[in-house]
Amino acid sequence: MSEKRITMKDIAAEAGVSTATVSYVLNYSEKERISHETRMRIFEAANKLKYVPNMTAKSLASQRSYLVGIIINLGGQDKKSKIYQYYDLAREIQRSLYPKGYDVVLISTQEMEKDFTIGQKRSLDAVFIMDMEEESMKAIASHYYVPAIFIEGYIEDPIFCKILTCYESVLIQAEEQLGSSFYVVMEDHANKNVLQTIAKKIPPENIFVNHNDASLIQFLKEHHNQKGLIIGEILGMQVENYVDNRNISVVVNSAKDIMLLPDTKTIVISNKEKAQKAVEIMDRMLRLDNPDEVERITYIRPM
Repeated sequence: MSEKRITMKDIAAEAGVSTATVSYVLNYSEKERISHETRMRIFEAANKLKYVPNMTAKSLASQRSYLVGIIINLGGQDKKSKIYQYYDLAREIQRSLYPKGYDVVLISTQEMEKDFTIGQKRSLDAVFIMDMEEESMKAIASHYYVPAIFIEGYIEDPIFCKILTCYESVLIQAEEQLGSSFYVVMEDHANKNVLQTIAKKIPPENIFVNHNDASLIQFLKEHHNQKGLIIGEILGMQVENYVDNRNISVVVNSAKDIMLLPDTKTIVISNKEKAQKAVEIMDRMLRLDNPDEVERITYIRPM
């Protein structure tokens, strides 16, 4: 006797939603606004029950837009050195998406509540959101009804996927290159967990955060006899102008085409690896491919 065919009604019962809501989600309909959390609950129920759609993969895929949004949060205090890092990451995401047939809508904004509507007007399959404070991330995620993947931004909610630099590993490698005592020069991240992690190891007076009201030159003068970890290649190039480059190590986004002096020590946190991991997670979420097994937090460690 053949097994009972799993229907949308079965999934609705498992997920605690209506059959109509299941239909909207599994058919990628844009007619109704359904939260990201509800979509994920339905995807997980479909996977648990081993639901097989009564349509070909081709017809399912044809209902996608093959448009993906990349949202870059540009705070009012952000320097060009930080902006470069995130545009370089956006470029790597584009490179990973293009072979899969996706186009990208790039949204860079200083007024998130106002400008995110630009992305809403497009029929996006997924969004990647870079460096955003938790309250803004919650607001944005509640308005996007597709998988939202946060890069270098932390939200205390297990339903969302996050891709983060492992700064504990960065500090360990910095110790190997510089010794146990060094200062840190870093960007002003919206994700305050970054500063909190570094502050566990480095005294506050030895941490420089690059914002408009801070003087990098003055900080370097006060620490001219010390060694330093510089997080970001453009910041590293600036620091090279004022210190002996043999006394610093710079966190860069790629092992290739480095703009620093040849003998400057580096620690590589690959933007290419971040991008490939983000796109891999997006693929699995869109394919309903074992959503329970998709990593909710992925840490990128030094190469």
